[in-house]
Amino acid sequence: MNPYVGHPNPLKEGQELFRKGLLSEAVLALEAEVLKNPENSEGWRLLGIAHAENDDDQQAIAAMMRAHEAEPTNLEVLLSLGVSHTNELEQAAALKYLYGWLRHHPKYGTIAPPELSDSLYYADVARLFVEAARMSPEDADVHIVLGVLYNLSRQYDKAIESFQTALKLKPQDYSLWNKLGATQANSVQSADAILAYQRALDLKPNYVRAWANMGISYANQGMYEESVRYYVRALAMNPKADNAWQYLRISLRYAGRYPNRGDIF
Repeated sequence: MNPYVGHPNPLKEGQELFRKGLLSEAVLALEAEVLKNPENSEGWRLLGIAHAENDDDQQAIAAMMRAHEAEPTNLEVLLSLGVSHTNELEQAAALKYLYGWLRHHPKYGTIAPPELSDSLYYADVARLFVEAARMSPEDADVHIVLGVLYNLSRQYDKAIESFQTALKLKPQDYSLWNKLGATQANSVQSADAILAYQRALDLKPNYVRAWANMGISYANQGMYEESVRYYVRALAMNPKADNAWQYLRISLRYAGRYPNRGDIF
């Protein structure tokens, strides 16, 4: 039974719980909101973000799709869908939503021909975002999308550079520090990744995904006892985080003889 069903303002409650970092509680409040107001794009969007930060990309995608249906041109929703599909290694879907972000952006829509959306190729989309970054080098969001695109093509050095540029513009963005850490980890720079994840956790201590990613980076360095501590912390905040359970079992049972999946945004 969801305790927030019947709450007079579950959206406001969900926003406050999210701000406090109580992600599992925020999910419940926001689920009550979209049950009450199924066409509320903001409720679905925030629910998607809460699921993503709680280390559940499938649920995040499902919520963001509902937000997208309610408000197809919402830039935050398009970017979030691009990121989640990148985490799921679904390149075609990621390109679709990242290109949609560019096409619907008031500043960059003119450089994104609508007909291109019928047959998207990575090189074409990446070229357009490089052009957008030249147009507005002070726009952190363009550098963030470029970083995500470079992750899609496994150009990790370029992705790291893009996220570092964005962080100079948005140094308090905890999710951006996590993206940098995930990219460094996927580029076999686990020690650097741990520093980036720690910055994310300094800014948002209950960030489940960053706790789980920290555990992965310790495990990738053979520091399994350390990794267990971080997985347990992530699971204490979200017992439904299936990835963290999987990684915890690996650290406890296989001591490095089982391959790790890459870190995620």
